Amino acid sequence: MAFPEMQPWQYPPRLWSIEGYPGSGKSTFAAQMKTPILAIDADHRFREILPLVEGRVYELSKDPIDHIDTNRIVDALAANMPGARVGTIVVDSLSAILEPLIVKAMMDKGTGKVRNQMAAWSPKALAMRQLQDAVTRWGTDVLWIYHLRDIRDANAREQTTTSVTRTELERLKRSINLRLRIVEQDGQRAVKVVWARRGRAGMTIPDTAGNWAGMPARIEAAVYDDLDAARKQAIPPSQGEKSQVEKPQGEKQPAQGQGRPGQKEEPPEARPALDGSGKGAALRYADGSAVSSNPRAIADYRAYEAAEGKPPASLAELRAWIRRQA
Repeated sequence: MAFPEMQPWQYPPRLWSIEGYPGSGKSTFAAQMKTPILAIDADHRFREILPLVEGRVYELSKDPIDHIDTNRIVDALAANMPGARVGTIVVDSLSAILEPLIVKAMMDKGTGKVRNQMAAWSPKALAMRQLQDAVTRWGTDVLWIYHLRDIRDANAREQTTTSVTRTELERLKRSINLRLRIVEQDGQRAVKVVWARRGRAGMTIPDTAGNWAGMPARIEAAVYDDLDAARKQAIPPSQGEKSQVEKPQGEKQPAQGQGRPGQKEEPPEARPALDGSGKGAALRYADGSAVSSNPRAIADYRAYEAAEGKPPASLAELRAWIRRQA
């Protein structure tokens, strides 16, 4: 049998994430996605918006635990997705799946149950990777939902951050083509296109119809319409990312030199001089200062490096990062 010829889309599949404050209408937005909808209902509230969905809604399982355990999610999808007619998989919300793992890691670290930072955070990273691969493999539209929240940093300054760490958001990018945020504009609810893989970003689209009716199609038109092929290729993937509120304080952006377009390789002096011995004398911060030979200092250094993909700029930066993890 000959291979079928690949045809262009009018629009790319809706592989989207949406963030907003609790009660801002994220699940209501999900009701406007392509049906049938398969709900991974980790917040256990998706039934509230069933009257707003014009089509069928399936649930991952009747057992609530199956919606928050990534191993069970993987098993349920593998068992039931082949042959199923699903238009959109909605993960509502990613926060409810990952935050228990984050809290456990913090408690284990605080009580001394786990001393190695990398070991403490490993379950969260693996769960995110496992969930992404399980959800995105079926070729359906996907909507990832998570929350915005206001916090204060170490200097008591107000910050807007996400319930999902910056590192996890960066990892999520490989599985999405639009990052959306629910905002308020002129007293009206709206969606801001924070980031687009190919297309326009940065615009804000008001919910003029109410209950987000027709909003997914309006977003597609605003992002993709009237873009010729050359212009699509010219728009960098990072467009729209420099938003004020897109600076969550959990984990920093991955380092340069990780193979992403437009990024330069780090100079050799910015990398740790590793000799395989694991001794502190073989490690240096990016500013050139040596890492203490204290085992705890070395463990913290390696935890930072594993999470961020680069060495800390200085001891002060490493200590600030450790405080943020707590």
